[in-house]
Amino acid sequence: MTRIRYRVWAANFTAAIINFGDRVALSVAAPFILAEYHFSPVVWGIILSSFFWTYTPFALIGGFLVDRFGVRRAYLACMLGWSLTIPLTAAAWDVTTFIFARLLFGIGEAPQGPISAKLTANWFPARQASTMLNTAQAGTTIGPILATPLIVWISSTLGWRPAFVLLGLIGVLWCGIWWLVGRDRPEDHPGVDAAELAYIRADHAPPTVDSAATGFRSLARDRRVVALAIAFFAYSWVLFMFLTWYPTYLVEARGVAKADLGAIATYPWITATVGLVAGGVVADRLIRRFGSFVTPRKWMIVGCLTAVAVCFAPSPFVDSPDLALLLVCVATFFLLASYQYLAVIVAIVPPHYTGRMAGLVQMCSAAAGILAPIATGWIVEITGSFTAAFVLGGAIALLGAALTLVLVRDTTVATKGDHHVRRAHRDLPA
Repeated sequence: MTRIRYRVWAANFTAAIINFGDRVALSVAAPFILAEYHFSPVVWGIILSSFFWTYTPFALIGGFLVDRFGVRRAYLACMLGWSLTIPLTAAAWDVTTFIFARLLFGIGEAPQGPISAKLTANWFPARQASTMLNTAQAGTTIGPILATPLIVWISSTLGWRPAFVLLGLIGVLWCGIWWLVGRDRPEDHPGVDAAELAYIRADHAPPTVDSAATGFRSLARDRRVVALAIAFFAYSWVLFMFLTWYPTYLVEARGVAKADLGAIATYPWITATVGLVAGGVVADRLIRRFGSFVTPRKWMIVGCLTAVAVCFAPSPFVDSPDLALLLVCVATFFLLASYQYLAVIVAIVPPHYTGRMAGLVQMCSAAAGILAPIATGWIVEITGSFTAAFVLGGAIALLGAALTLVLVRDTTVATKGDHHVRRAHRDLPA
């Protein structure tokens, strides 16, 4: 049996590394940029959030585009879009130009999540969806691990601007490799043999609902989708608060030297990577054990978001910097372990709606990217402290856990076996 699917997975994994390596660049470079421009916390929070003003709607638009044009072309356009616009940050000189650069960058980065979900659904058995999606998305945590010390080193030696140019060049190089490796479906790839295709399609049961009776609007009103969208919003609130403000928090609240950020700020990303991979593996093992594509992933979300709240909210109250860092590391482990949202969407919606429904919940989660940086900046400016911002993040995580617990119900029937779990039906709104 051929293993072309793993080459496609590797390209997806690498794209995720580039995606988040590029995304954290502005936050990592923030101490150097603020030393030059002296933006206030509120203004800097607006600049940080402006990325999400376009990212949010284009997450949904990107979901429609990947359903319409396929994974191969959508990923190429997505990567080219953000790789050609991230260097514009290096040319920015005031608030307006920083915001303009971030708006264009957000358009390009937005579709990556829906594309990754669609690619995983197309190229892997349903029983492996959590593992393969989470391990691919582990690139979103490995990206900051690799990018943070690189950006700090470049900013300290050459200035912060060359870092953004280098990141753009890396993305353009990926595009050439992707066009050679990527295809929309395994059926389209000349290297996939019959055995591999049969392995992939073994548990891809066709939807039992009438496509004409199940449209985008009715799917969007499904209470499970609503709950997942809110839970994903809670996940993203904590993630984007951490992503946009944590390096500045370490410098201003914990007294970390800017030169030391490259090491200290990467520790939570390391635990996040372990959590993301472990969460996918555990979820798929529980699926094989209990014979459900939904329930194990639901409880992963509920349990992990609760653990995030317990660890994240108290961390600023701890006097010991080491203990505070440990709490944040544990919080990021469980936060990323909760990344089951898109895998549940793949399990409960018809395949031809996967991209757009993944885009819908991604759009809702991205709204947190607009609000969290601004709210954090406002809290810091009003109170002179990050404490209330951490508490707010913990409260929102608890809300996401509670709604998932109450509203997400398993309406699938699956059979257990040594080698596969098969989806038998979906109960979707008419």
